[in-house]
Amino acid sequence: MPNLDDFDALLRQASSHGIRVLLTLHAQSATGDLSSLTRFWLNRGVAGLHIATAAGTSSDDTQAIVQTVRKQAGNLLGQRIIVSDLDLASSAGEQPNRSSARRIARPSAASLAQLQIDNRPASLPAITAANLRPFLIQNSAQPNLLFDLSAGLPSDSRPQLAEPIAAIALVTQPAALIDSAANLVFEPTIEQPKAVADEPAKPAPAPPPPSPGTYLPFVPYVPPTRPKPVEAPKPKPVDPLTSWYTQLAALHHDNTVLRTGSPIFLDFDAQNALVWVTKPAKTNVLTPPVVVVCNLSSSPVQLSLTEAMKKLDLHGFFLRKLLRSDQGMGAQDIEAVTVPAFGVYIGELRR
Repeated sequence: MPNLDDFDALLRQASSHGIRVLLTLHAQSATGDLSSLTRFWLNRGVAGLHIATAAGTSSDDTQAIVQTVRKQAGNLLGQRIIVSDLDLASSAGEQPNRSSARRIARPSAASLAQLQIDNRPASLPAITAANLRPFLIQNSAQPNLLFDLSAGLPSDSRPQLAEPIAAIALVTQPAALIDSAANLVFEPTIEQPKAVADEPAKPAPAPPPPSPGTYLPFVPYVPPTRPKPVEAPKPKPVDPLTSWYTQLAALHHDNTVLRTGSPIFLDFDAQNALVWVTKPAKTNVLTPPVVVVCNLSSSPVQLSLTEAMKKLDLHGFFLRKLLRSDQGMGAQDIEAVTVPAFGVYIGELRR
């Protein structure tokens, strides 16, 4: 049980930054204890709950628990989010592709009624383009599936892969889960107490004038001392990874194609580069396709996207930069897109 005062402060600061806080509850069954816990935390102000069931819990039992919680959350004011884990039993033995994604999404209307977390990346031997691409293709076919990258990311590879993983988490549709161990640094908003206006001080009474003939000693004039100027506090350096997450979130918020377009993943597994094109419903000058290149290797890569664009019936000769993780400048020819080691390049396809 967390300190409730600290938890309430976290909820207030998260709300001021437009962040929703979800809480994980481990449930065995839809008992009264779970109902009371659900009611307590939702009334406390959390935006939603992640219902985690024990290993071996049947799909029917899991859906019964989740639906009970959803019904309870529906009686409260505001929009509440209920998330459950993907039913791995229904997808056992299936290859992660578009057709299997449709089969997984088909079992019952209840399974489509809430967000689900796909934590299968925990079993991946390594984070590579060949390993990630099939899962991302599957997730794009099931719009209510969240992709948990944090579980499968080895701790020793975290610093190098942090920027590509962030791009996958914030640019793909649907979004992946942000790794809680990414050590993001957000400065808290300190609530300053309002200053209370003091009453004006009453002037001291003037001394009575001296009587005639009174001796007054000479007092030399001393100019008042000026206070030393107070230096403004120097701004703290921004954490690079936090800045990268901020830029990605702003790009996803401002770019209509990234938010609403359809991602198409390209096969550059041999170069260990995860590449996808987000294609809008209707391509025009205002909504060009967006290409994302994530280099997951420790060496720079140079990719030719010309043939891939022709197969997708997309026309363009260069990528206009939207965001990149390195300090490079300018557009890139689609015949030779160069991305540094563990780098990310996001650009619009232009003619």
